[in-house]
Amino acid sequence: MPRLTRTTRLALTAAGLLAAALAVSGCGVSAAATPDGENADGLQTIRLQDATEYTSLPLRFAEENGIFEDQGLKVDWVQTDDNVVSAGSGDVTIAFGPTNSHLRAAAQGAPIRIVAAGFRTKGPFWLIGGKGIHSVEDLKGKKVGIAVPGSGLETYALEILKAHGIKASDVTTVASGVFDKAYGAVTTGQVDATIIHQPFAALGELEGKTTTLARGWDYLPTYQTGDIIAGTKTIAEHPELLRKALRAYFTAYDYAKTHYDEYVPWLTKKLPAIAPEAVEKAIELEDVIWENNAALDLDAVDKSQDVEIAVGHQDKRFDVDKYTDLRFIPEEFVKEFTYPDPKDAE
Repeated sequence: MPRLTRTTRLALTAAGLLAAALAVSGCGVSAAATPDGENADGLQTIRLQDATEYTSLPLRFAEENGIFEDQGLKVDWVQTDDNVVSAGSGDVTIAFGPTNSHLRAAAQGAPIRIVAAGFRTKGPFWLIGGKGIHSVEDLKGKKVGIAVPGSGLETYALEILKAHGIKASDVTTVASGVFDKAYGAVTTGQVDATIIHQPFAALGELEGKTTTLARGWDYLPTYQTGDIIAGTKTIAEHPELLRKALRAYFTAYDYAKTHYDEYVPWLTKKLPAIAPEAVEKAIELEDVIWENNAALDLDAVDKSQDVEIAVGHQDKRFDVDKYTDLRFIPEEFVKEFTYPDPKDAE
């Protein structure tokens, strides 16, 4: 079994409290703390951030197929733009998002703890080039979209450039946004390339508007991009509900992945603005990193912090043990850690 924590491993094993807990980040979804009592229908209520994005829609698919009800839960969908604030206040039970952002927020006093890895932890980010760009080397002296300054997407963009001998000072970095905004920036020539999520990399290839230059996890294979957080209030007051919410999260993503024949057609209907062929291709391309491993690799988190320090997003390493509580990881979703070999520049 992979190492779950340095100081609490024996306690976790003895207690058997490996209960279940992302995005992505890819890029996110949440579930909320409510009293542990049952509703009139015999179900406990959890509150999830309204799942409308590509990476979070498996939760809606699972709900429609009775997965949450099978877990004894009912979902209330919540509108929120800040998972850290919502989790910290107890408005949501769990939230999926970028690990290093969560770690920095906790270190700065946010009342949250990392409670598990996300359904995927390897960077689901793609560097795509616009008109006239056919390789990473072509980007020297060009404008490169880095999504949001200080984000994990920027980290991936800078590391991909570095692997191909291009320093940050060799390009002009642009806050190009994410998803459709980033896609619009590269297809209209505002930037020459951008780091982006699926299904937009697949859509660009399909439409003949962009060229895929690199995929993130080839360059930072051990960078921990996605985890699940819970508020300290939720952990203290509703541990059993948290445990059930986490198990339901992983069960939901496992259900979608093992029912692609049903999930992919359903997903294409939920994303009508994206060509169905692009959605199907995106799922195929990222299947390899949809691991659904709830265990959190703390060595990988530390290595990721070193990368963040190197690119200037962080001044020092934070003590991961201080900001994690891994007692709730569901044992049935704990797997061995596996990582691809890093890609060499060609």
